[in-house]
Amino acid sequence: MQTSIFWTRLKKHRQYLYISMLLIAVFFIGSSLITPKITSVTEDLIQDIIQGNLKSKENIVAFEFNQLNSSFKNSQKILRNSQNNSFEFLKEKLLFTSDLAIENHSIYNSFVSIVSSNKLHETHFSNKEDSLYQKEIDTFLKDIHFVKDEVVIDTIVTRADKVINRKIYIKKLPNNKVVYTGYDVDLISFWSYFSETYKGDGGYTVVTNKDGICMLHPDTKYIGKKIESYFSTISIKKILNSSLKINGYFVPNNINSLKDKAISEFLGLEVLRYYDTIKIGNTPLIVVVSFPVGIHLKETTKNIQGYFSWISFLAFTTFMLLLIASRLQLKKEYVENLKVVEEKEQLTYSNEKYQKENAILQLNQLKKKINPHFLFNSLNSLHVLIDLNPDLSQQFVLKLADVYRYLLDERDGNLISVKREMSFLEQYIFLQEIRFNKSLHVTIKNNCDDTILVKKIPFLSLETLVENAIKHNEITKINPLIITVLIDEDFITIKNNYTPRKCKAKDSHHIGLTYLENTYQFYNISAFKTGVIDDEFVCILPYITQ
Repeated sequence: MQTSIFWTRLKKHRQYLYISMLLIAVFFIGSSLITPKITSVTEDLIQDIIQGNLKSKENIVAFEFNQLNSSFKNSQKILRNSQNNSFEFLKEKLLFTSDLAIENHSIYNSFVSIVSSNKLHETHFSNKEDSLYQKEIDTFLKDIHFVKDEVVIDTIVTRADKVINRKIYIKKLPNNKVVYTGYDVDLISFWSYFSETYKGDGGYTVVTNKDGICMLHPDTKYIGKKIESYFSTISIKKILNSSLKINGYFVPNNINSLKDKAISEFLGLEVLRYYDTIKIGNTPLIVVVSFPVGIHLKETTKNIQGYFSWISFLAFTTFMLLLIASRLQLKKEYVENLKVVEEKEQLTYSNEKYQKENAILQLNQLKKKINPHFLFNSLNSLHVLIDLNPDLSQQFVLKLADVYRYLLDERDGNLISVKREMSFLEQYIFLQEIRFNKSLHVTIKNNCDDTILVKKIPFLSLETLVENAIKHNEITKINPLIITVLIDEDFITIKNNYTPRKCKAKDSHHIGLTYLENTYQFYNISAFKTGVIDDEFVCILPYITQ
C-alpha cells in the first residue's frame, strides 16, 4: 500500500524530478565549459598584476638609490658651478655637503680632498676617528690617473666585513686646484634598511651594476659578487641595449620588459625573472625582479577554480531550495494575507494616532496665531520706532496688521502655496529685522520660474523655521544671525549659522518641527530633513502634491 502511494506521488510530481535532473546536467556541463576560460583569464590577470608589481618595485629601487646618490649629485653641481663663487665659499659648501651625506643611515663615510698646484694635499673626513679609512682613501686617490677636467668613479669595494659602493667625483678648477669628493655606501647596511622597509610578497628584487656585480639581493652572501647565472641566457649588453636614454633616464625600448624562466638560487623554486634598467646619476643599474611561477600563477588559478566550484555548488543548491520552496507557495500566500491584514490594522492605528497628534498640533498652531510674546515684542519695537522714524513706524503697523490677518484667516487644510507663504514671510521678516536692527539678515533667493510658486507646502512652515532660528541662536551685532531661503525646483532649503544659545528658551517645546515632520509623514514624504552641517542648521522642505 505504501509503495503504491509512493509511485502515485512520484508520477504526480515527476515534472520536478525532470527539472532537478536538468539542473544537475546544466551544472556539470557549464562547469566543464567555464573552467578552462577561468584558467585563461586568471593567467592574463596574474600577468597584469606582475607587470604592475614590477613597475612598483622598479620605482622603489630608483627612489632609494637616487637617495644614496643625492649628496654625490649635489657635490657635482657645486663643482661644476664653481666659477661663480670664491674658493673658500666653494670649500665650505663641499664640506657641508660631505658632512650632510653621512646623515643617511647607509653611507659609511665621506671626504673632501683638495690638491693645490704645488702638490700639497688637504683632506677632510666626516668621520675623523676612523684612521684606517683615511689611509685607505689616501692610497686609493694616489692610484687614480687624472686625464680629464673631471672624472667620475662608481665602483664596488669588497672587504672582509663590508661591501662598499664607493662614489668619487674629481674636478679640476680654473685655479689649477683639483678637488676630490666622495663617500662610501655600505651595501649590507642598505640591504638591512631596504628589506625592513619594503616587506611583503610578490617577488624579490635583485640590483646589479652595469658589470653584473650584485648591489642588492635578499641573500647578503651574493652582494658584492658577480652573479653570472642571472645573465646566462640574457646578456648584460642585451639588457642595457633594451632601454633608450631619454632626458638622462633609461626607459624601456619596448612595451614588455625582458623576461626569462629560471630556478631561483634563493628560493629553490622556478621563477619568472623580469629584467629592466634604471639610471642613477650617470650610472645605469640593472633591476631583476623574480616572481615564483607556482605561487603567483598555478596556486592562484587553482584557488579561483576552487572558488568557482563552490559558487556553482551554492548556486545549484539555491536553485534546488527554490524548487522545494515552490511547493510551499500556498502556505506562503496565506501568511502574506495575514500579514496584509495586520498591516492594515497597524495603518489604521497609525492614522488614528496621527489624527490625534495633528489635532494637538492644530491647537498649538491656533495658540501661536495669537502669540502674546510676538505681539508684545512687535508693539515694543513700534513704541521705540514711533519717535525715531514715524514713516517707518506706519509701515510697521501695516505689516503687523497683514501678519495677523494672515494668521487669523480661515482656510481648509494646512497647506498653502509657496507664493502666499513667501509673501507672508517677507512681512514677518520686515518686523523681525526692525526688532533686531542689523543683527538679523535674511536673504530669499528664487532660482525657479513662477510655476514653482503655485506648489504647496505646510502652512506657516517658513515662518516656523525662521522663528526657530531666532529663538534658539545667539543674535548680537558681533555675531549676527544670517538666514538664507533658497527656492529650487524640488524643494526649499532654509539654513542659518548655528550659534545655539547657552540658555534654552523656556517656551520652546519643539512643536514647530514636530508639526512639520508629522505633516510630511501624513503625505508619505520622507525628503523632509533637518540637521547641522558644517556649523549651519539646514532644513530641506520638499513640495507636497495632494
